[in-house]
Amino acid sequence: MNDGKHAKAIIGTVFAGSALLAAAACGNAPTQSGSRKAAPAGVVVGLVSPSGTPGDPGQDSGGMASLEKACAAAVNAVKGSTVLSVQAENDGRIWGVQLAGPEGAEQLLEVDASGKVVSGPRTKVTGEEEKARVTGIVKDSRLSYEEAAKKVSSSVPHGRITHMSLDRYTDNLLVWDVDVVTPDGVWHEVKVDAKDGAVTKDGHRD
Repeated sequence: MNDGKHAKAIIGTVFAGSALLAAAACGNAPTQSGSRKAAPAGVVVGLVSPSGTPGDPGQDSGGMASLEKACAAAVNAVKGSTVLSVQAENDGRIWGVQLAGPEGAEQLLEVDASGKVVSGPRTKVTGEEEKARVTGIVKDSRLSYEEAAKKVSSSVPHGRITHMSLDRYTDNLLVWDVDVVTPDGVWHEVKVDAKDGAVTKDGHRD
């Protein structure tokens, strides 16, 4: 997890297999219409807006409430851990959650939209250097994923989260990197400074 984009690729690869198995069990979700730009295959979103609108995924199936349930369930399964990354998979039925344990050991879990852990925790094998780096990230961050999500909600009204991850970037800035899609199908990249809460959306600081 040297940078945010690399972290997304790792998480997507790790969780894809379990997501596909869950898809076979649950069936295919109806395709949403009215968007100018389709979501990537296998991804639907966490609702950031506190209230849904007709046609939006419900609060129990890919909404902000299910994201929070997923993260809470993951943290409860690994005591003393902190959320590093969360990603919607299988049309929002499954959330892939990556945690940092007390000693920097990374744990991977899959949690369904109701908050039930369906796979994991599994320990990601890393060296001592990576564990120290992760421990430093957690120590230096002042914003939890919940607080970062609230910042995103204000910046992108009615936007839906598909992925959020905490990491340092090439300029050593510690941020929550968040992918969001709005009801018109437009995708946005939002960065929330994990220390002061400043928001940068699509390269423009709010």
